Order: sequence, then C-alpha cells, then structure tokens
Amino acid sequence: MEGKRAALISFTDRGGSLNLRLSRALTGEGYRCACYEKRGSGQEGSGESGLLRVEESVGRWTAGRFGDSDCLIFIGAMGIAVRSIAPCIRDKWTDPAVVVIDEAGQFAISVLSGHAGGANELAVSASQILGAVPVVTTATDVNRRFAVDVFAVKNRLEITDRTLAKEISAEILAGGRIGVFSDYPLKGPWPDELTPNRRQAKNVRISRRIQGSLKEDTRDTGEGTDGPGTVLTLVPRVIHVGVGCRRGTPGQQLLGAVFQVLSRYDCSPAAVAAVASIDLKQEEPGLLWLAEQLKTAFRTYSAGELARVEGIFEESDFVRSVTGVGNVCERAAKRSVLETGQGVRMLCPRQVVCGVTVALAEEAWKGIL
Repeated sequence: MEGKRAALISFTDRGGSLNLRLSRALTGEGYRCACYEKRGSGQEGSGESGLLRVEESVGRWTAGRFGDSDCLIFIGAMGIAVRSIAPCIRDKWTDPAVVVIDEAGQFAISVLSGHAGGANELAVSASQILGAVPVVTTATDVNRRFAVDVFAVKNRLEITDRTLAKEISAEILAGGRIGVFSDYPLKGPWPDELTPNRRQAKNVRISRRIQGSLKEDTRDTGEGTDGPGTVLTLVPRVIHVGVGCRRGTPGQQLLGAVFQVLSRYDCSPAAVAAVASIDLKQEEPGLLWLAEQLKTAFRTYSAGELARVEGIFEESDFVRSVTGVGNVCERAAKRSVLETGQGVRMLCPRQVVCGVTVALAEEAWKGIL
C-alpha cells in the first residue's frame, strides 16, 4: 500500500530546518513528503535545499493541498493554519489530517481529522521525532476510551454508517458498553467498554458479508439487551477480484458482472480490496473505471507472474493463446492477495457472467484492538 502524502510548510529559517528534519524522518516511516516554504513579499528564502518556494497565498496553497494530500503540517503560528484551512473544511471523513508545530519544535498539535484522517497519530509521531509535546484534544483520546473510527482506519475497515459511528462514540463516552461480534479473529487486550459476543443497546459487527444478522451470527448469552440492539457493520477490505475480459468491454458490463458474483458469494462491495488482471489490460478503460467505482486499487501482472502462482486452476487453451497464461482471473485474484503478505484462500473459482470472467480471493484478516 502506498504511503500517505504529506505536505509540510514553514515560514522562517528555523521553521525550514524543522521542516526538512521532520520530512526526512516521516519519509523513513513510509510517508511521501513534499516540503514548502512561504516568505513575505521581498523576503529571501531560507536557502535550504529541498524546500519548494510558495509564490501564491498560503490560503490558495492550502486549498490545493486539500485536494492532493492526505496530511498537512504547518510549522508556524496556529492562526496561520486556522485561517488557511477554514474555507476548505468539509467533512471529518474526507478532510486531510492537519497538524501545527511551532517553529521552536515545542508542541505538535492535532488540529483537524484527528481520528479518520490520522492527525492524532501524526502529531504523536512528529512529537517523538522532534522531542515535542503532542497535543490531542479529541474526547475518546482525552478519556482514554475506545474510538471506533480510529479502530476502523488502523484495520482497513469501511464504516457503513457514519452517523451510527458517532452515536457509538457518544455511548462510550457516556459510560455505556458496546457489543462486538466479528467473523474474524481480534487481538486484544479488550477495552473495558467492549463486550465480545454479548448484545448491548449498540453493537459493532465486523463482517464482509451482506446477509445475516447479529442474532444469526451469535449465541444467546442471556446478557445485554433483550433485542438485537443497533448494529454498526464494519467491513474489512479483504476481497480481491480477479477479472478477465475482451478488449473494449464497457465498464458497466464489468461492474454488473462483479456485483453479481459478489452477491452470489455474500460479499459486500465495500469489502473489495483490489481489482486484478493481466498487464495486457493495464490501460483497459472499463477495468480502470471499475476500480474507480469500487474505490480500490487496480493491479496487473505479467503472464509470467501469473503462471508462477501455485494452485489448481481451470485452464483455457484459447486464453493461453491470447495472453500467455491459461487462466487470468483466478491467478490474478490470488496473486493480488499474495502481494499483501497475508494468507489467502480462493473464495470463488472462475465465474463467467455476460462474457466477463470473475474470481474472488480472500485475505486472512486479523483485527487489532
């Protein structure tokens, strides 16, 4: 998985030094950093190698970075950051993380998208790099309580109901307990506010399945509420979709075929981690559109890479004559999972739907609390 895109901006010589020091360390942690500096009219730049001079206003620069970066770090006064980001703020689930660090490197302050965007985690990382004090003000962190959005981000889980996610956080802060039910193993320790396999007024269900209910998934323990309670489903991105198709196959046809197979094998579309095929299709418009609609990566592999995937697959002499390998969709799905380093099982063998071949492979996902 590609690292987060971080944009850092400083305004003085001292801030510029921190800018470069921080970016080097964050790059080592997997971030993709771009370092900028903004000076007042007539002021010379710091002369530091690696800092890109910002000629436009800080507000205009910030608007651009809201569109192309996952996190922004302002090294300077809090007021500059607040005024610059104010017109750009839209949604805690989509806004980038924003952190402010004073130019003396004393404090690293999480300002925006602390949980979903990862600003809290970034502020802590920056403070450890610089020897600064991290400043985090989100309620669940201040009270040292479980935060469902942080858990979801760290574990690649799709939140299906953002309103309900907020209600669960409010329930925890009010002293309530949350029932947790999972189709996959969860590694503890378990926070006191979570009750595994015991229904409560509000519950979390971790599953890639479309069908089923809390009642069907769990035994009746005799604890918690009488009814099933409210259930927030968190969907792990564990399904890798291998696809084979003729050149020029429309995206809608591909999407319809994939949706039909996902439904047949009880997989939520939100569980799709990647679409995979042979490299002959790497510029295929329909497949690129398909991955975009599923909000996921599109991976392609050479015939040689696919041929080296171990397993028993349904082979086609015709497909081999065209692509160089006798099965594309099954091998591509499995190869995509293997790229993640996780265990793999073939969930769905080659299916043919409206001239499109589809196969599903599943990662061996484990959650960390």
